[in-house]
Amino acid sequence: MKSVFPAIAATFLCVPAALSAPDPASFRDAEIVPAPGEYVVLISEKTAARADWKAAADEFVARYAGTLVRWDGNDADAARDALRRLQPRYVAVVAAPEEIDRVLIASLHRISREMNDDVYGDFLWGVVTGKNGEEAAKQLAKDEPLMLERAIGTTNFDQGRFRRSFFVTDWSPRQFVETENFLSSEKKFAEPGAEMAEMFAARWEKIRPQFVISASHATEFNLEMPFGEGLIFSAGGNFHVAKKSLLPEFAEQLKAPKTLPEFAREKNLATFPKTPDEKIWIAAGNCLFGDMFRTADSMAGTAISAQNVRQLVGYTVPSWFGEIGWGSNDKFFNGHQTTSVGQAWFFATQLLLNGLPENAARIPVPLTATDMSGITFEATVDLLRENGVALTRENVGRVYDRDVVAFYGDPLFRARFSPDALSVPPWDCRVATEGDAQIFAVRGARGNAVKKDFCLWFPRRFDATKTLKIEGAAIVPEPTILTENFVVFRDLELAAGETLTLTVPVKK
Repeated sequence: MKSVFPAIAATFLCVPAALSAPDPASFRDAEIVPAPGEYVVLISEKTAARADWKAAADEFVARYAGTLVRWDGNDADAARDALRRLQPRYVAVVAAPEEIDRVLIASLHRISREMNDDVYGDFLWGVVTGKNGEEAAKQLAKDEPLMLERAIGTTNFDQGRFRRSFFVTDWSPRQFVETENFLSSEKKFAEPGAEMAEMFAARWEKIRPQFVISASHATEFNLEMPFGEGLIFSAGGNFHVAKKSLLPEFAEQLKAPKTLPEFAREKNLATFPKTPDEKIWIAAGNCLFGDMFRTADSMAGTAISAQNVRQLVGYTVPSWFGEIGWGSNDKFFNGHQTTSVGQAWFFATQLLLNGLPENAARIPVPLTATDMSGITFEATVDLLRENGVALTRENVGRVYDRDVVAFYGDPLFRARFSPDALSVPPWDCRVATEGDAQIFAVRGARGNAVKKDFCLWFPRRFDATKTLKIEGAAIVPEPTILTENFVVFRDLELAAGETLTLTVPVKK
């Protein structure tokens, strides 16, 4: 197990003792309310000069008592010094689609780790965008969390979390599974002649999903059904449906994405149904889906503006190793009851960094913005070889994955699973305040022994000059990662009903 980083390696104390904490009635959900100055809104000078985008940035600043930081030029690196001075915990990057590509995403990943000397991320961040400033402002978190009761996907997921759901399986061609009242049906096969992309569109309209997960072939401009059974693509501000027979023609058309609206008109293709419900989209296993490719007509851009997607996780390059994409989904489903999608994506990234040698965690990865690929396996291997990093599958895969998964949306937007769900997150985590400390009670929530990663973003910064006290469990664990902002326990194991308590002194 890799130790915590040296700066605070000795600041925790394990005490296998009885729980000494406030009355459990005083514990509450560990919700995040940033202190004044903890939230920074980044915007380029050229975007701030546009009234609708400046108004969107101002809305975020007002909501969180935040600070507006402008950067000059085309490189967000220009904001690094201001961020180091401000030391934020949350950053919203308000950016027009034409500014957003995989180079920007990688730069933001790198900047987020450079506020101090360790290799881990120092703030939660997300890119806030849309076809215009008014659409971008809609990504601002609401007072109440989005309750997720309906879901759809092109891969399987825990349907016991959703009252109603549908997914096209990636197990067998033309196979699907549906859920009613949290109970899944048997696997079924589409009728002969049925088009899977049309079925997906019809279920989308009927179910009105609030959660979407996808993991089949994709590019910046399309999403295939598993096994190539048709696709949906983005053109002219909408998704469109293309039958399986059109895939060869579409592949040729994709060489010039600007002609896709004409292709949709020429083929008289149906417009994908728009539904008004707010949504979360985790493109866990798709190539390129998270690359805005400097256009609002990308899949990510259309999802945000036309389909009311409030948070989106997706790869900006061809997916291969998949640790952060699938890890984001895992950490959301297998976190505690208040784990947000933004936190899930953040923690998947930190665990990947924890699995890399330190020099591999710091290697700058060159990415190109103008092609539809970005980085190659060969380029990653060359980088590791040049820096003396062992060429293991894990090292190559993690460096490849490290800076290429985008997160769109307000990092403080919250989504929760239905309280009526048959399947629940593995951890229950509550917090109480006692003097200058926050006390977290962590308990297995499934009624039996739980052994999974436990990741916790502190609502207030941990005072690293003091001691993090860990007590209450029969086997008291050592943190895998501990920083001022968060703690991670890898494969934490608690017996049924067992509680682990963390006493976290708050930094003033």
